[in-house]
Amino acid sequence: MDPITALGLLSSVSQLIQTSNSLLELMKSFKDAEKEILELFNDVSIFDEALKGFDRVLRSRQTRHNISAKVIHSALQDAFGTIQDLKTRLVQMSKSEVSPIRRMKWVQHKSGLKKLHDRIKEQSAMLQSFLALAHAETFLAVCRQHPEFLQIGSTDDGESDSASLQDSIMSEPSTLASGSSTSSLRRISIDTTASSVGSSTSSLQRLSIDTSPTSPLVQSFVDSVHVHPEANQTTNVDGHSTDALAIRRACRYDCFCKCHARSTPIPIRGLSKVKPPQYQCSEPSCQGAKSFGEKVVVPSTFFRKAISQVMSSKSIKVRYDLNTYRMVSEGSDAMRYVKHGNLEKLKACIKSGEATLWDTAPDGWSLLHTAAYNRQLPIVKYLVGLGADTEAADIGTRKPADLAILKSLGADSTRVEQDIVEVFSQKDDYISDFEFTPIHIAVLDIYKPTDVERPTLEQLIELVDDANNAPAGTDWAKWKTRYRKRSPLFGEIIELFRASASEKPKAPKIIHNLLDQKDRKYCWTPLHWASSAGRTDKMKILINHGADPFILSNLDANIIHAAAESKALSGLVSALEIWKQYPQRLNINQANRWAETPLHVAAWGSVECVRLLLEAGADRNVRQEDQQVPLHCAGLSTRGDIRRDIVALLCGGESGPHINAQDVDGRPPMFDFLDDPKCMEMLIDASARLDVLDTSGKSTFHHACIQDETESLKLLLSLSPPDSVMVTVKDHDGNSALIHALRHGSAESAMILLKLDNVGDIVGQDGWAAVHHAAKLGNADVLEAVLKHSSFVKGMKTIDGKTVEVVAMESGNWCGRVKELLRKYNSVT
Repeated sequence: MDPITALGLLSSVSQLIQTSNSLLELMKSFKDAEKEILELFNDVSIFDEALKGFDRVLRSRQTRHNISAKVIHSALQDAFGTIQDLKTRLVQMSKSEVSPIRRMKWVQHKSGLKKLHDRIKEQSAMLQSFLALAHAETFLAVCRQHPEFLQIGSTDDGESDSASLQDSIMSEPSTLASGSSTSSLRRISIDTTASSVGSSTSSLQRLSIDTSPTSPLVQSFVDSVHVHPEANQTTNVDGHSTDALAIRRACRYDCFCKCHARSTPIPIRGLSKVKPPQYQCSEPSCQGAKSFGEKVVVPSTFFRKAISQVMSSKSIKVRYDLNTYRMVSEGSDAMRYVKHGNLEKLKACIKSGEATLWDTAPDGWSLLHTAAYNRQLPIVKYLVGLGADTEAADIGTRKPADLAILKSLGADSTRVEQDIVEVFSQKDDYISDFEFTPIHIAVLDIYKPTDVERPTLEQLIELVDDANNAPAGTDWAKWKTRYRKRSPLFGEIIELFRASASEKPKAPKIIHNLLDQKDRKYCWTPLHWASSAGRTDKMKILINHGADPFILSNLDANIIHAAAESKALSGLVSALEIWKQYPQRLNINQANRWAETPLHVAAWGSVECVRLLLEAGADRNVRQEDQQVPLHCAGLSTRGDIRRDIVALLCGGESGPHINAQDVDGRPPMFDFLDDPKCMEMLIDASARLDVLDTSGKSTFHHACIQDETESLKLLLSLSPPDSVMVTVKDHDGNSALIHALRHGSAESAMILLKLDNVGDIVGQDGWAAVHHAAKLGNADVLEAVLKHSSFVKGMKTIDGKTVEVVAMESGNWCGRVKELLRKYNSVT
C-alpha cells in the first residue's frame, strides 16, 4: 500500500472514530431507554475499541499486511454509513423536549435500530478480522526475519522443531489465497502483545483466526488479500526457494522488492550494527538498482509529516458555516423565476451574480423553500445539485423538505410532490421530524407497510379514552402485554402513558389529549391535517369526539388556512360550515404569522377555493407582511388558465384599492403579470395604472424589457400616447427601458424600442451607452439598429474610458459582422 493511500485510510479511520465517539456521547445522554440501549451501547463501544486498534495497526511501522486498500475503504464507508444512520435516528428521537414523546419515538424506531444494531455487530466482526489478519501477517513476517522466535517450541535435547512449525504456518496463507483445503493447523492463536509483535492493542489481546475454507470470514477476505504475480514461487539472492508471502529482510532502501532478501544475520537492538552487503538490486524500479556511486534521494521526513497532517485534516469537523444569507424581497427576479418554474432564467440570474443560492426572503424562505412549496421539481434538483442548504429553516423552523412533505400529503398531491420528497429523502428521513402521533397517522393514512392491522381512527381514539380513564397506579406493562401482537400504534399510545407515569409517579392521574396534539413542524392538530388533506369523514369523527376546531398553529394558521394551502376544496367547505356557525371564533380573514389570510394562500393557484372564500365574504384588500394583496399572490403563481380565472375573480369587473396596491418594493400587481397579456388586459380594464414606479424607479416598461416580454411590451406601447414619458423615463440608476433591454440580453424588446423615434437618453449607468451594451451583447442586428438610430453618437466612451471597440474585444465579439459595423459607423475619421 502506497503512503498516500495509507494516509487516506488513516483520515477515514480518524473521521469514523470521531463519529463513533460522538455517537457514544449521544447514547450516554439518552435517558429515555437506558435498559434497551445498554446492549447497543456496549456493541458500539466494542466497535470503537476495535476501530482504535485498527488505527494503531495502520499507523504502526512494524505491521505488514496485504489486505486490499479498496476492500478496507469499502468496509470503512459502510461502517461510517451505519454509524451516521444510527446517530441520525438517535438525534431525531432526542429532538423533542417532552419525555413521553421521546419514549414513543423510541418505540417507533425500535425495529430500525435493531437492523442497525445487527449491522454494527457484523462490521465489528469484520473489523476484528481485519485486525487478526494484519497481526497474523505481521507475526509470520517477524518469524521469517527472526527464526529465533520459533525456538520456543524446542525439545529437551536442543533440537528445534521450528522448521516444521514454520512450514505449517507458512503453508496456511498460501492456502488462504488459493482457496484449497487447509493443512492440519485449522486455528492459529496469535498473541498480539507488544513483546511478541512490536505493536499493542488495548482491548484485543488475543485474536483467534478460523482459517478453514468454510469460515465466512475467510471467504470474505480471500478476494481482498493481494497476491503478487510471483505468488507460487520466488527466488532470493542465494538461490533458495521462498514462499509467496515471504516478506523481504532488512533493507536500507525502504522498499518491498524480492531481491533484498539475504542470509546475513539481522542486527539485534543494543548490539553492534551489521553493515549490509554492497550489491545492486535486480529490480529496475527499486532504489537499490541505482549504482552505489549515485546519491539516493529519500523523501523528507518533514514532507511526510506535512502530508499526513493535510490528509488527517479532512477528518476535522466543520463547526461554522460562513455562507451568509442575503435578504431579498418576495417579488425579486430569482424568486419569481422559481415560482414560475423558469429554470433557464434562474440559471442565468445565478451565473451573472444577480442571485445567489443564499437569497432569502424576510420570512426565511430560501430559493429551495420556494421551489419545494411551488412543486418545481427540476429547480429543486438544480438547487440541491448546486449545493443549496437543505437544512436551512424559515422563521417557523420548517426546512424545504417539510414544505415538500406538506404538499405530498395534500388533497391535490401528485407524483411530482412524491419525487420532490424523494430528492430530500436521499439525505435524511425528514418525515420522522414531524413527530406525528398515532391519531395523525390514522387521519393521514400513512401507516407503515409492516402494520397489517391498520387500526381505524375510532379504534385509536377509543384506546386513548380508555387510557385517560385508567386509575392512578395503573400497570401499563400489562396493557402493553395485552396489545403485544396488535398494531404498533396501540403500543405507541400505551408507551406514551407509561412514560408519563414513570416521570410523575405521584401524579393522581395521567391524561393525554391526543385529539388536539400538534405535530412538531407545522404545529397542526389532527383536525388541521384532516382539513388540509380534504378528509371530511375524519374531520367529522374528530369533531364528534371533542376535537377543538378553533386552535391556531404556532404561525397563527387556522383550519381554513390549512384547507386553502393544500387546495382541499372539500376540507374548505367543511371548515366554512364551522365558520358559519361560529364566525366570532373561526375568522375567515385570520392573519397568520406573515399576515396572510386564507384568501392570500388560495390565490396561489386554486380557483374554487378563491371563489368559495370570496362568496363567503373574504376581504380582497387585506395586506400581508410585505404589503401584498391576494392579487399579488395570484401574479406569482404559475401562468395559465387557472391564474387568469383567479385574476378575473379578484378583479371582479370593478376597480378597487387592491388593483394598484404597491408592496414594500413599490410593485403593483401589474408587474407580476407581464408574462400574460390577457391578465394585463383584465387589470387595465379594472383601472390598473401604467405610470406606477417601484422603489428603484422602474416602470412597467422597464420590467417588460428586463423579462423580454415582447407581447406585453407591444400592448403597453399601443396603450401609451406617442409622446409618453413612460417609455423614456430613467430609473434611479440612470437606465432607460432600452438600456435595460440591452443589458439583460432582451434582443427582441430592444428591436421593438429602436423602431421608435424617441428612446430617451441613450447613456445609462457608469456612462455605458446603448452602443456599448449592444457591442457586448454581440447581436449584429441589434448593433446595426443602434448604430443607425438617430440618437447614436460616434466615439462614445464609458466613465472609465472604454471605447465601443474595446468593449467588443473584451466580450470576444470583435470579429465578423460586428467588427465590420463598428468600423463602418463608429469610425471618427
